[in-house]
Amino acid sequence: MPDPAWPLRLRGSPFAHSDNFLLRKIDIMSIDKKVPGAIVLGGNFVGLGVVRCLGRRGIPVWVIDADRSRSIAQFSRYTKRFIEHDGIIPDFLIEEGRKHKLEGWVVFPVTDEYVEALSAHHELLSSVYRLTTGPAAVTKFALDKRLTYSRADELGIPTPWTLVSKSLVDFDAQNLPYPVILKPAVNHHFFSKTNIKALPAATTAELRDRYAQMNAYIPTEEILIQERIPGAGESQFSYCAACKDGRVYASLVAQRRRQYPVEFGNASSFVETTSQPDVEASGKQFLESIGFDGIGEVEFKFDSRDGKYKVLDFNARTWGWHTLGKAAGIEFVYLLWAQTVGLDRPAIVAPRQAAWLREITDIIAMAKSSDRVGEIRVLLNAMRSRRFELATFDLRDPIPFFAEFALWLSSGFSRQSKAKSFLAAKTIDSSETTPVALHNS
Repeated sequence: MPDPAWPLRLRGSPFAHSDNFLLRKIDIMSIDKKVPGAIVLGGNFVGLGVVRCLGRRGIPVWVIDADRSRSIAQFSRYTKRFIEHDGIIPDFLIEEGRKHKLEGWVVFPVTDEYVEALSAHHELLSSVYRLTTGPAAVTKFALDKRLTYSRADELGIPTPWTLVSKSLVDFDAQNLPYPVILKPAVNHHFFSKTNIKALPAATTAELRDRYAQMNAYIPTEEILIQERIPGAGESQFSYCAACKDGRVYASLVAQRRRQYPVEFGNASSFVETTSQPDVEASGKQFLESIGFDGIGEVEFKFDSRDGKYKVLDFNARTWGWHTLGKAAGIEFVYLLWAQTVGLDRPAIVAPRQAAWLREITDIIAMAKSSDRVGEIRVLLNAMRSRRFELATFDLRDPIPFFAEFALWLSSGFSRQSKAKSFLAAKTIDSSETTPVALHNS
């Protein structure tokens, strides 16, 4: 029988889990071919980080993506097999698992669509795979912001003022705290169709138009109207943690320094570790209150008006800059893989000062900044004083970096066009509307 603890027993040897391990070109699969592999659902830069983390340790990794044109992980030297599949993922996973004898392999989703599919078919998929996704009773707090905010309210964790509607609303009858934003309660129901996460509204007329535009894509009960907290990306903080049996055992806090797009960032482009006790305490409390197992990120925004850190979102999966953990000394993906296959937990160290940058979008974010010189100065200081991790560039695995530029040129502009088309679309008349219930905190 294979020794389940063998990967950890390499620690402290010349073949430890480090760059030396890769440079010596030791294939740990030659030691034990029964080590469980991993399937990564999604081949974007987030999935690429998962592939590299596991692949450089000799863990076999497959990547499945619904759209080959957006998958840079397919070009990684560590991807053993890439499959393009845009059908029903649970059925396909079961079929592939039984066909290729993948029993015990670990499944990592990198988007909410995949999280929803895995959690909805948790029992069936668990008959073949080891899942890093919890059942729907847990993931619902990540997939639906209405439940995220409700649970935070129950715990006394601050949240933004938010109006939840069940029908079109007569906004003239509401004393709304303009400016506000409109956002989907279930992000992947809207973002996948528009490439937009939130819409600003400064007046009642603008709000009506934006509301009607969103309602063309999602039902009214999924449209949230929320106060616009002052501050740009640098006001956003995240608590990232690895949990087992509903308890946090490794964590770090990070601050968003830049985002892209600049106004309403779809994702961070430059992030640094930091210390923020309020974010740490609230994030830990939230995750443990829902009995969370796995790795996750709780997002907050600092409100300078009342000095509170308010919950914005919760990701029950790998988040955009999860590879910051590598530079900080906490490799969340490997911790989760080891936890899921039943290995002893590696020693956990206090996070080091570290920074993460997504090359292709941060260049654009800096170029659009009103203080380009200041932004460059901040970046250079981080490179001098912190351990640095890049989203895609790696000398040992360079092709995905260049592939992202090529794919961005071909599909990136189409995604921008999708957003522009949405914003330019004509709206329906929303004058006959009635007020509904209010969520407040």
